[in-house]
Amino acid sequence: MKFLTCIFFLTVLSSCTKKANSSTDQLTADQLVQRGKSVYNLNCIACHNLDPSKDGSSGPAISGSSKELLEARILRATYPKAYKPKRDSKQMPALPHLEKEIPAIQAFLNSK
Repeated sequence: MKFLTCIFFLTVLSSCTKKANSSTDQLTADQLVQRGKSVYNLNCIACHNLDPSKDGSSGPAISGSSKELLEARILRATYPKAYKPKRDSKQMPALPHLEKEIPAIQAFLNSK
């Protein structure tokens, strides 16, 4: 019985977490920027600067990045056609788990 109770609670918790993190369309503009800042701080500052308008240790300044650029870099580790990279390092891996966070990341990067 304890096992079934644990499974039930894990299922409930996981569905709550997925629902809370699955959409950015319900957020206000300020909430979207704050969420983007959190996602950026958790995933990007290892290579990019804490201040996205400045170059980082291995990643360039990315403040003001377009949605097209963010999708290409985050989802596929590529660049949009005809885009000239700021650096030629090719170190950034694809981070497809961040797909649903792109609107928030863009909101944060364009709030600077």
